[in-house]
Order: sequence, then structure tokens, then C-alpha cells
Amino acid sequence: MAKGLSRDVIIKSVLHAAFIRSPGGISLSDVADELNIKKASLYNHFYNREDIIESTLDFCGKYYLSITFAPPDVETVAQKYSAQTVLKGVVDRYIKMHEKLPLIEVYIFLQSQKFFSKKAAFIVQSEMEKIITQTEQILSALIRNGKISLDEKMIHTCAKWFCAGVSSILCDYITQKKQLIMENPETGEGELFSLPQDSSSLESIEKLVSDFCSLIAPSS
Repeated sequence: MAKGLSRDVIIKSVLHAAFIRSPGGISLSDVADELNIKKASLYNHFYNREDIIESTLDFCGKYYLSITFAPPDVETVAQKYSAQTVLKGVVDRYIKMHEKLPLIEVYIFLQSQKFFSKKAAFIVQSEMEKIITQTEQILSALIRNGKISLDEKMIHTCAKWFCAGVSSILCDYITQKKQLIMENPETGEGELFSLPQDSSSLESIEKLVSDFCSLIAPSS
């Protein structure tokens, strides 16, 4: 058994190989090459390629469960700041989290696989439902603190609209970021923020939040 080789190490290599080639385009040989080991060593940890892919999906699902959209102290934040500041901060943080490893690779792996795997589609949908629920919590806190004017019956619908916009911006941002990384192959973990930042996506966040807040601003 290769020294230091584990299931998690192999899975992270799968994510990286898929980031470069796409999930459907990787083979066990590609994964072994990433790890600089013989392909046979992979069978000490997984039965076959399908087992590796399924385990990678499980890893991605657990990783998404570990991240949050809303701040843990949402009530305090809603008391202290304006709706625009709160929502912009939340979206900024969520999108920038996706620049870091392994989340950028997790995101791309799941988005690529969701058309072919029910498990991947379920994980993507569950993440969307999570950020919608947490957006509802943010909106409810902003209502309680008089920062927005919104009928409680509209909270869920407004949260869905807002999160659809966030999802669209995130997709565009990660697409551009991936292309930038592919053009700079020397970029490694911890160095993604050293690449040029995409101001258009940041402007899109500003516009999304500004337009959304104008619709739910308190009546004067």
C-alpha cells in the first residue's frame, strides 16, 4: 500500500483531475497519475471507478453540509447593519468561499455530474434549499428589526428569487475563475486570491443586492 495514501487523499485527487478534465473524462489511470502511484494501489481503497465517483459525491455532500450561507449571529447582524450591508456581506462571503480549495473543485464536480447522477442532482438541490432557508432566516431577522418591509407570506418567494440570482452570479464567477486558473496552471492551493479579481461579478452582486433591497425597503 502506497505510504500516506488514504480514501480522502484519493478523493481530492479525483476532484482535481475532474477539475482539469471533467468528471466523465477521468480514468483510474488519471487519478493514479495525479498521485504518482500505480493504478493497482487504488484497489486497496476502492472497488472500481464507480466506487470512487460515488465516494467522491459523498465527500462533496458532506462538505456542503459544513458550510453556511447565513451568519450564525444573524439576529445581532440584522440589528446592527442595514439590509443592503447584511445581504451584500452574506453573498460576498459565500461566493469568495467558492474560490478556495476544495470548494471550487467540489462545485465544478457537482455541477458537471448533476446531469448524469441523481445523487449529484440531489446534493445541488439540497444546497439550494439550504441557502433559501437561511435567506428566509435573514429576511425574517431584518423584518423584526425594521430594516425591510415585507409580508411574511412573501418571505419564501423572495428568498427563492434572491437565491436564484446568487446562484447565477456564482455560476458565472466560477466559470470565469476556472478559465483564469486553467490559463495559470502554476497557481496552487492558497494562491487563488493572487489571481486578478473579476470586477464584473462583484458589480453584479452589488446590483442584485441593491435592486432586491429597493423592492423590500421600509415604507417612508
